[in-house]
Amino acid sequence: MKNNIYIFSNSILSRKNNTFKIEKISDVEAVHEIDIYEDERERVILPSPKYEGDGDPKYLPAETIEAFYSFGEVRFNSQFLKCLSYYSIPLHIFNYYGNYVGSFIPADSEADGSIILVQSSFYFDYQKRLYIAKNILEAAARNILDNLNTYLYEGIELEDEIISINSLLDLIRIASSIDELRGIEGNIRNIYYQCWTNIFKQKFEFEKRIKNPPIGIVNSLISFGNSLLYAVCISEIYRTRLNPYIGFIHEAGDKKHSLAYDISEIFKPIITDKVIFKMINLKMISEKDFKVKNEFYLLKENAKQKFIEEFERRLSTVITHKRLNRRISYRSLIRMECFNLINYMTGKLKSYEPYRAS
Repeated sequence: MKNNIYIFSNSILSRKNNTFKIEKISDVEAVHEIDIYEDERERVILPSPKYEGDGDPKYLPAETIEAFYSFGEVRFNSQFLKCLSYYSIPLHIFNYYGNYVGSFIPADSEADGSIILVQSSFYFDYQKRLYIAKNILEAAARNILDNLNTYLYEGIELEDEIISINSLLDLIRIASSIDELRGIEGNIRNIYYQCWTNIFKQKFEFEKRIKNPPIGIVNSLISFGNSLLYAVCISEIYRTRLNPYIGFIHEAGDKKHSLAYDISEIFKPIITDKVIFKMINLKMISEKDFKVKNEFYLLKENAKQKFIEEFERRLSTVITHKRLNRRISYRSLIRMECFNLINYMTGKLKSYEPYRAS
């Protein structure tokens, strides 16, 4: 089983034969200035001064790595990127606030133009696109309901919210446009998030989802968790032959990985939300784990590591897939979801049924 490597410190990444060399830069805090500067006298742009490592490098065999996730400032050269490409290893970059910034995706040696053409044809055929979008959002809503029913059985009063979401679920099935679906999905999420303070066993303020920037502790945790999930979905999509830029709920062409956003909708309640519930209810995280700037709550480095440990633990959790009657991890389930979509679009499956927890 390959490993996902999370880098939190400012580091120099390089290649030595068939291993990756990771060496911390002596700076303790992240560096945020631009790494080039203009020399007005010579009218040239010069690279920043060379950074030295701390002299205690770590070596990682390339064949043991699934993907890199970098939260610190990293320096690397073309040899490092060539090694990533050779071993088909994605590199995902997050900014100082823990938000996903972008990825280095190696050229796909198994790219299949026919799959991209089929995926594109489903995007341009509005009824086919609407069918896939409806099924993704219905699965996401059912996974939200599964979360709420779990806490209902524990004695939390959530009946009214569950009834409301079930009513909106009916509207998904008869929706006639993608915009209508997005509106229904937004209403479901609003009702769902209003339940969270009842679910929490710690007192945290959380009235509504605010993304840019995330205000308050809970919004900060959701943004961080969803950013991680987007990157995982991009990695898993890369392992299939799908194009991450062609989604069905989210529009293609806005320079975002639309399909990763679509697939993540199915798994947010199962992975990100479950991690947040666990960390708050078991008091694994508290207000002391955040730095506050204006109203923005930023996870401290040790808190990010705690969150990622739980996130990885959740992804590695093995469940029994009822429909397939086989044991599978949540991470593998994400990749299987991609193949599920491929099999439907290529006619191997008559219907598209995304994963539902119950």
